[in-house]
Amino acid sequence: MTQVVSDRVAEVVSEVAAGLVPDIVAEATADGALLDPQVPRPREATTLPPVAPGAAPAEPLADPAPRRTATRPAASWLAPALDLVLALALAVLWVSQDRLQLLPAAATALAWPALLAVSGRYRRQALGQSRGARAAVVLAAGGRTAVLTLAVSPLLWHADPLALAAFVGALTVASAGPFVAGVRRPRPRVVLAGRPRDVREAVAQLRASGTHEVVAACLTRSSKTPVEGDVPIYVGLEASSTAAHDHAADALVVLPGAKLSPVEVRRLHWSLSGLGTELFLGTGLLDVHPQRTRVMSTAGLDVLHVGKPTLRGPRRLLKDVVERTLALVALVLSLPLLAALAVAIRMETPGPAFFRQERIGRDGVPFTMLKLRSMGVDAEVARHELAEDNEKDGVLFKIAQDPRVTPLGSKLRRYSLDELPQLWNVVRGDMSLVGPRPALPCEVARYDVDPRRRLVVKPGVTGLWQVSGRSDLTWAESVRLDLRYVENWSLRHDLSILVRTVRAVLGHRGAY
Repeated sequence: MTQVVSDRVAEVVSEVAAGLVPDIVAEATADGALLDPQVPRPREATTLPPVAPGAAPAEPLADPAPRRTATRPAASWLAPALDLVLALALAVLWVSQDRLQLLPAAATALAWPALLAVSGRYRRQALGQSRGARAAVVLAAGGRTAVLTLAVSPLLWHADPLALAAFVGALTVASAGPFVAGVRRPRPRVVLAGRPRDVREAVAQLRASGTHEVVAACLTRSSKTPVEGDVPIYVGLEASSTAAHDHAADALVVLPGAKLSPVEVRRLHWSLSGLGTELFLGTGLLDVHPQRTRVMSTAGLDVLHVGKPTLRGPRRLLKDVVERTLALVALVLSLPLLAALAVAIRMETPGPAFFRQERIGRDGVPFTMLKLRSMGVDAEVARHELAEDNEKDGVLFKIAQDPRVTPLGSKLRRYSLDELPQLWNVVRGDMSLVGPRPALPCEVARYDVDPRRRLVVKPGVTGLWQVSGRSDLTWAESVRLDLRYVENWSLRHDLSILVRTVRAVLGHRGAY
């Protein structure tokens, strides 16, 4: 009985299928659905992200430049080849001078490019990576190679450990040389995504730095105000990965204010995974060094922790002791020069050789700052008469061709020699060697909230403002540089500014 029922069911199913399937196939064929199956693409093929339902396809709006599909340069073989040639040349030199045997020298030289590759020497330049960071990669590879060769050499061959370490050091210096010498590398190609105003500001800032190439921009909405330069514009953040693909971008930077949900950020990251484009999210922080931040997760919530600036403590005490000591030594050594300049000033114009002026120090405490006089004795009175000739905005008063400056004073300012007496202010503890620009009482009286933050530390003889343009800076630029220094102070940063000060003084930029 069961067999009979089964056979009857099979016959009915066959009849139904024979009648309906052709109709279904015909309808599907007419719509084209059955003939266009969604077959996954090969992984190596570059795919564009799907457009959200109901959204218009992502196309550049009123292309300033024709839409193009750029190709990212392939991994260069030149750098590994150069490192290999230098390594083999050094190996020949070491062997010819009987410093090393042929086998350890050749083995180390041949392995050197591979060890550099493992360390990341030949990767594309990351966003914001400086020449110093690239050189640090090579130095770290050299350190690891030295440890490895010294550990393996006793097992494979007999070699002088000191000679082997010196050979690895020579390899490290040769490979790090291009970064130290400042050899230019291709700039990272960047796509910016965010609100029109934020994108315009970011494009202007990146172009001014000259370290990145903005190849496209994705706006949250259309804007009548154009973006600076020949930058293709896309509308809609869903077009971000499309723009990154079209222009072979190395990085996609999503600016604050884009209002992407966590799920949208994750999906955007997924869409970039096959393109070789890295994703960067703007934090909305202003002039905060990355070393002060870290990503933390608590109770399933991912947050960015911002550390406090170092305004007090042992490191500040160390800075104070070191700077006072250096200032005292420099002041003693410069006494003959100061004496000669003082005599020259007195011979040129009547009046004292040293100019004393009240400035505002840390926590708003006034002090008397010393300088070599570079103007006439009536300079302060004449300043009020020249108020209309002021060439600076904000609270600063500067005139490029200031008639109050004497001929000798112009030369003193050109080489910053007029600031030598400020070393005495450093010895006294009124100032630091490195710090914000010392402000006048009349300037401080006009401060709002942000500039007043400069007063939490001692003013400096030099600082970011001096090595970044000095008198050529606008008031807003000067304040921002000082605040960046205050918020991100470190001993290493001070040392860097002192080194850059020498170059700034010799270059005379903004010295008037």
